[in-house]
Amino acid sequence: MKKFESESALKFHIKAKHRSYYFGRFVAPWIALIAVFLITGVYVAPYVAQPQQTQTTTLDKNSLLNMYLKGNEQVSMHIHASLRVLVDGEEIKVPANIGIAADGRMRVIHTHDETGLIHVESPVWMDFTLGDFLAIWGKTISDECFDNYCGKVRVTVNAAEVKDPLNIILRDGDEIIIAISTK
Repeated sequence: MKKFESESALKFHIKAKHRSYYFGRFVAPWIALIAVFLITGVYVAPYVAQPQQTQTTTLDKNSLLNMYLKGNEQVSMHIHASLRVLVDGEEIKVPANIGIAADGRMRVIHTHDETGLIHVESPVWMDFTLGDFLAIWGKTISDECFDNYCGKVRVTVNAAEVKDPLNIILRDGDEIIIAISTK
């Protein structure tokens, strides 16, 4: 048995006298590794090089308000506004599941519970209004009446009185109060 003075001397001997073993032990693994990286790069490069495609839509506001989302849409707008309804100082609960079908599909504007939190979840950014929400809820508002409650109607957004409640644009964090005085 031949003894070698160093590891490099052994490696030189193997390379010179045992070429196939040297290739299989030291060269082939590097070639395989480089091949894996190159093949992976060829398959991955088209996905990395192209920017993510965003879903474009030609839906107008009325179409969005009248459709139920399937649940797989990419949501680009997700805000919450709070609504309280007071009749002669007594709070009337905003019902749960306004804009939510029995099978769970949701409209762009909806509620989940009786807290009065209005959810706006839309595939496109758009100005949705209190009037849009009231239409989905099936309620009307005027200077004299909110739904079946008539008298003096006062609407505030973040404590500032608003004269045209139907056109209040729903914004994230807004606190809207509809107060009706029937006396």
